[in-house]
This record gives sequence, structure tokens and C-alpha cells, in this order.
Amino acid sequence: MAPAPILVTGSSGFIGRHVVRLLAASGHQVTATDYRPQAEPLPDGVRFQRCDLRSDPLPRGEFAAIVHLAALAGVRPSLDRPLDYEATNVLGTLRLLEHCRQSGIGRFVLASSSSVYGPDTPLPAEESAVPCPQSPYALTKLHAEQWGQLYARLHGLRFIALRFFSVWGPGQRHDLALENFRRKLAAGQPVVINGDGSQRRDLTHVSDVARAVELAMRHSSTTPLALNIGTGTNHSVMDMLAAVTPPGSTPRTDYRPANPADVPATLADVKSAQKELGWTPRIAFPNGPFE
Repeated sequence: MAPAPILVTGSSGFIGRHVVRLLAASGHQVTATDYRPQAEPLPDGVRFQRCDLRSDPLPRGEFAAIVHLAALAGVRPSLDRPLDYEATNVLGTLRLLEHCRQSGIGRFVLASSSSVYGPDTPLPAEESAVPCPQSPYALTKLHAEQWGQLYARLHGLRFIALRFFSVWGPGQRHDLALENFRRKLAAGQPVVINGDGSQRRDLTHVSDVARAVELAMRHSSTTPLALNIGTGTNHSVMDMLAAVTPPGSTPRTDYRPANPADVPATLADVKSAQKELGWTPRIAFPNGPFE
């Protein structure tokens, strides 16, 4: 796929900012949209349109593809706000898919999540595993995938869902474990550990995630796909804490009960992403910038 006009939703978010920069640097004509204003200047040539995907008129243009990153994120907050997550993550996605059908937009890349797997999924998780969402957030991501697959079958949309495993790197959200730990340590506050700290996560650097998005956007398959974007290696919560603890210091920890929506471990099988996209991760935790 040659450089083309692309609509990127969720452009103000952690992953969105990295994706917009990469696509712009690759020569694409990017229209960025989010319900929040941009927190930092956009690359030259990128147009921004503020839009609430749940209700506002959607951006118009001769787009070759939509990269849909906008979503309410987070497993734990979704337990208290299931209706908000459904409205944003499912209905917002459906509005965009219908926009594709009506406007003749032929490609759609969806940011999905490893959370569609469950605690009993054999690891490393393969895309063929039966989904078993443990939270409203995870369920909305699975339903968004299913809507995309349906539009691919009914309307010929080229659809790929990328199941991101735990993403880290510069600009990460404050509620994510690494950034939360780093900020608590800097403020001299105790770090909250839910459970015993043995939970393990496949940590994927945001620059690798952005590359996967661009490759997925260029993919020519007419078969709808769901692909894991991870590293094939996981790390414990205590590993994460150790990575951001200044040398010679001992963090104060506050252990609390494990959250029922958290799975004990995530670990990606990435053979399909390698085969379909030619993608492999380049940055292994913790060998990369945190901020």
C-alpha cells in the first residue's frame, strides 16, 4: 500500500501519538481525531479534528484506511462502568465500520487486546484459542473484533484486529503499572501491589506496536485476521518494580488483594504476526526508554 490518506482515531492517546508520528514520517496523509484536544504538537501536515465517536459526525475524506485506536481503556475501571465501555468501544467501533461501508473505505485496523483471552488460556496464547473475557473491557474488545469480522464477510472490508499485549514506553498512561510505580517512587510514596506480585505480563514497547499498526494497514489479505502483538516473553510485577526502582533504594510496598478481573499471566505467541506482517519485536523489556 503506497502512502495514502489515513484516519487515525484516538490520536491523543498513548499509542495514538506514536502511531500518528510514524505514519506521518512514512509519508501518509494523516487525519487525527480524538474527543480530547492534542496534548502535544502534531507532525507537519497532520490534520486534527475533534470528534466523539459515540455521537459526533465522523470525519469525512477520501480515506484509504481507518486505524481505530480510540477506546475506553483499562480492565479494572470497566468493572464499574460497563455501559460507558459498551457505548465507546463497541458502538463507537460499529459507527466507524458503517462509515467505511457508506464511504467506500476499504481497510480497517482495530486496536484489540490480549485481555480477550482468559485465565485458563494455554500459554503462550495463540489466536486460535477460545476467547474468555474476564472484564467488561475485554468483552467490548472481543465484540469490536466480531463486528469487524462481520463487515469483512458481508461488505468486503479488509479488517485486521491487533491484540496488543501490555504496552509500555514514553508517554504511557499514569494508571499503567510501570508509570504508576515510577511516579509513586519519585514522590516517596508506597507502591500498591495487588496480589503477591507474581503476576506476569508480556510487555511490548510502544514503538514496536506502532510498527505493527503500519504493517497491518499495508496488509493486502481479504481474510479478516486477529493477530497477537507481543514479545513471547513475560515479566512479573516485581520485575517491573525493580526496573523503575533507583539503584541502592528499597521501595515501600503496600500489598492488597488481587483484582478478580486480572489474569495470572499473559504471554503471546507471535508466529502469526511474523508470518502475516513480517513483524517481530525489536525492544525487549526493560531495554528501552520509559519516558
